[in-house]
Amino acid sequence: MKKLLVILGPTATGKTDLAINLAKKFNGELVSCDSRQVYKGLDIGTGKMPSGKFIIKKQAGLWIIDGVKIWMYDVVNPKKQYTVYDYVQDANKIIEDIYRRGKLPIIVGGTGLYLKALIEGLPNLAIPVDQKLRKKLDKLSKFQLQKKLQEISPMRWKSLNKSDRENPRRLIRAIELMIQVQLRLLRPRTRWCGARNDILKVGLKAPREILYKRIDERVILRINQGMIDEAKKLHKKRLSYKRMRQLGLEYGILADYLEGKINSIDGLIQLLQGKIHGYARRQITWFKKEKNVHWFDISEKSYQQKIAKMVAQWYD
Repeated sequence: MKKLLVILGPTATGKTDLAINLAKKFNGELVSCDSRQVYKGLDIGTGKMPSGKFIIKKQAGLWIIDGVKIWMYDVVNPKKQYTVYDYVQDANKIIEDIYRRGKLPIIVGGTGLYLKALIEGLPNLAIPVDQKLRKKLDKLSKFQLQKKLQEISPMRWKSLNKSDRENPRRLIRAIELMIQVQLRLLRPRTRWCGARNDILKVGLKAPREILYKRIDERVILRINQGMIDEAKKLHKKRLSYKRMRQLGLEYGILADYLEGKINSIDGLIQLLQGKIHGYARRQITWFKKEKNVHWFDISEKSYQQKIAKMVAQWYD
């Protein structure tokens, strides 16, 4: 079976730095598994920019950092929606190309849903987003969406919990799924990485206080790198504040700052730090459910050497 290395864990644990070092040792190339790094121009806020001084070359769909290729960067315009289905399709093609060139694919990132979809597959993943239908549904009120779903599929409506029934976005997706299932507009079944590969999962973790400290320091670093100016440039290129909020986390908060809803840099920094702490907690909760992960504490001095030794034994 073909080998596939996965580096996962919460934000600010140094996943990409570790993956770059492993790529150099084992003739590998990285495949980013991040729901926002796929977007062009979202560089500093999504953590594409390394903390150290490296030579960076940018190409369509990838960056080359310190001589190592990182795929699934800069894939799509941020004005466009890019789904987990799109990600799996594109990432699979890249992984196969890495194999053809005799190299080791290294999946690295913290978007648990994308990783699960890539390795295991997800129910309904083969049903693509119908943009024309979504535009029509976006015009409906929450009550109208609820009524429409009840008419199309009473069983689906009954299966939703209270939160989902009150969430227009989830109602729209449920309607979309039911319509397309009924019309049998399924695409050909996607092949999942996990079905054909020998996978080694390496997880990075840290005590909560250390993780929070790293997050706090990284927020300040990104501010100094120009994250606010990056958001301003995106808006000047007609990326709306509404879309920035849809892109989530840093960019949603930056949209509030640029609109004057946050009054100071200090207030911006504190809000970013708190929100990212919460995001890290959600990532930790998600990855606790991930099976067959070899976890390493980044607060231990020799963790990188231990990981390299384990990967060498597995890869031989």
